[in-house]
Amino acid sequence: MQFSLATTIVSGWNYPHPLFSHVPSESERRPLLAWARSAGFDGIDVADTWMSWYGASNADLHSFRDQTRHAGLVVSGLNPYRCILARHESAARNLEKLFRSLEVCRILDCRMLNLALSVPFPAVWSEHERAERQTRLARDRDFTDGDFEETAQKIQRLADEAARDDIQLTIELHDDGMTDTSASVLRLHRLVDRPNVGVNPDLQNGYRVPYPTEDWRAALIALAPRTNYWHVKSCAKVYHLDERRTYSHRASIRDGDIDHRWALTQLARVGYDGWIVVESGGGDSLVTAASDRAYLAELVAEWLPLVKESPEAPGH
Repeated sequence: MQFSLATTIVSGWNYPHPLFSHVPSESERRPLLAWARSAGFDGIDVADTWMSWYGASNADLHSFRDQTRHAGLVVSGLNPYRCILARHESAARNLEKLFRSLEVCRILDCRMLNLALSVPFPAVWSEHERAERQTRLARDRDFTDGDFEETAQKIQRLADEAARDDIQLTIELHDDGMTDTSASVLRLHRLVDRPNVGVNPDLQNGYRVPYPTEDWRAALIALAPRTNYWHVKSCAKVYHLDERRTYSHRASIRDGDIDHRWALTQLARVGYDGWIVVESGGGDSLVTAASDRAYLAELVAEWLPLVKESPEAPGH
C-alpha cells in the first residue's frame, strides 16, 4: 500500500483567497511537497479547495506535475469537492467540472478521480451558517430512483471517457448527499456497472453525522470488496441527551472512534493494496497527518503480515 497526503487539510493556507479560487504558486507549493516526501508520503491527493484546476492553464498544470515528480511524489488522485449530479441547481456545472477534472488527470498523470456526490457549500460562510447546515443535511432517502438512474448515466459517460486513459473513478461514501450510506454507494455502483469504477469507504463521512446512522463497521464490510481508493480520517462523537443529537469533534486516526487497525485488516483480507489517503486535520494539520501516516505505515509493515499468516473471514 502507498500513502498520500490529502490537500484538503491545507486548503486554509490559501487565505485570504476563498476556497475553490486559487492556484498555489510554485514557491507556495515547494515546502509542502518537500515536507510530504520527507514525512514518508508517496503522493498527494489534490483537492479543488486547495488548487482550483478548472481555470488553470495546461502549461501551469504541466509545471505542477513536473514539480511534484521532482519532489519524489505523484498525484494519487483528484478530489473535486461536493459534485452532486442530480436534484440540485449545480448539477450541470458539476458534470462539466468532472469532465474537466478528467482532462487534468491526464495532464498530471493521475489515475484516480474521486466522486463526492454531495451538496456544495459556500466558499465563505459563518460559524452560525455552518452549524445550521448540520441540521438539514441531505440524505440518500431524499433522492428518487430517477435521481439515481440519472446520476449513474452521467457517471457511465465519465467512466467511458476515463477508460481511454486507464483512469479509474471512485464513488465516495459522503454525508450530505445521495451516497451517505454503504447501501446507497453500492446501489449507485451497481447502476453504473463499469469495470473502472470502484468505491471509497471514507468512514468518518458516514459516521460524523448528527443523526443515527449505520455502524461504520457494517459500512466497511459492505464496501471493502469494491474499494479502489481509501480516504482515512477520524473523529470522536458525543451524544447530547437534551438535544437528542450527536456532535462530532476531530481526532487523530489513532485516537478517534473508528478503529482503523480493524478496518485495514478487513480491506487487506479482500485484497486491497491501493492508496491510503490521509485526511487528518485540525490545528497544525501536518503534524497530525504525519503521525497518522506513521501509525498506518506501522500497521501495514508489522500488523498485516500477522493477519496474512492467520486468515479469517471478513468481520471476524
